[in-house]
Amino acid sequence: MSAVDEANGNAITKDPNKNYTTYSDYFIEDGSYLKLKNVTLGYTFPRKWTRKAKIERLRIYVTGSNLLTFTKFSGLDPEFAGAAKTAYGVYYGSTYPQTRMVALGIDLSLH
Repeated sequence: MSAVDEANGNAITKDPNKNYTTYSDYFIEDGSYLKLKNVTLGYTFPRKWTRKAKIERLRIYVTGSNLLTFTKFSGLDPEFAGAAKTAYGVYYGSTYPQTRMVALGIDLSLH
């Protein structure tokens, strides 16, 4: 809702100093960040180890996303994807931060 009623120009809020209608950089903060977004670490066992068990290929791996974020941003996540939830680039904290995920896996191929 704007501070001025557009239909008849009357003030909705008493704003003698024009604090609601004047843009300000008072709440601007540094939103720079460094994020470890996606990482996969895996190991494929040599065939000479897996042949005895009649395994063609054996690979184990761990993968993760959004593991680390380095920032001085005071909000939940500097990479807020909900641009529709913001007005004029202002972050209202109305979006959830991106989920941290870690998964383990086995890739197995038999003869």
